[in-house]
Amino acid sequence: STFKTIQRTRYAKKIMEKYAREYHTVFFANFHVPLIHHILSCITFSEIKTFDDGTNNINQKSIMYENKNISATSKLIRKLMGRKYHKDEILKLDAKHYTLFPNRTNIIEKTEGIILVHHNGLPDTNNGFKKVLLGTVYTDALKNKEDECVFLQHLQRFIKKEAVDIYIPHPRYDSHQFNGVLNVSSEMIAEDIILEYLEQGISLEIYGFNSTVQYNLNNISTIKNYKITSPFLKDSFNHGLGFDFNQVSV
Repeated sequence: STFKTIQRTRYAKKIMEKYAREYHTVFFANFHVPLIHHILSCITFSEIKTFDDGTNNINQKSIMYENKNISATSKLIRKLMGRKYHKDEILKLDAKHYTLFPNRTNIIEKTEGIILVHHNGLPDTNNGFKKVLLGTVYTDALKNKEDECVFLQHLQRFIKKEAVDIYIPHPRYDSHQFNGVLNVSSEMIAEDIILEYLEQGISLEIYGFNSTVQYNLNNISTIKNYKITSPFLKDSFNHGLGFDFNQVSV
């Protein structure tokens, strides 16, 4: 709406008050988010480069693949009010996209693969076995946010049933703790926490919700990945991404 466009333009300008107005390269992940478009409209730049937003770039059920038809007239009106860019323009301007999934079809064409985890130096010793549950932002993952408490109860039963040893929460949803499991509180990213266990010679079963962490560690022989599905979850979380993961329902 016109009101939203004006409000976002003002907000973007306020955000950028303390920063420079001219850049050579601008990096971001969420190319589909209107606020990003407004911020880009407040500055000058030579090129845009992007990187993965979790698995959204390769998940055709994600919000990134949703298309809204915006007429040329609407775009002109928005431009006059301060918004020069939309999703389709950003996709055309994107000079390079850095991805963790170079062998997967990406919504952005000009991709360059990057490797975050090097695991050639992991020990061959077998010092036990543990089950790990990777949390997510449940309010984002659920079809109905009102089901949050019920879904957490389902997960608690799942933890007990599967004898899960370790829970690593998502950094944006780290206040909830489950019973009967080690609730990890750490400033390290989940990949590093998991690698610490692997370096001790511990084999892992990892349960997650279309988690980037699982895909980053997918080629490690001492890890067995499970993808959690549920009727409570949005299609984008239930949707398989073509990886050879076992599925388990909650």
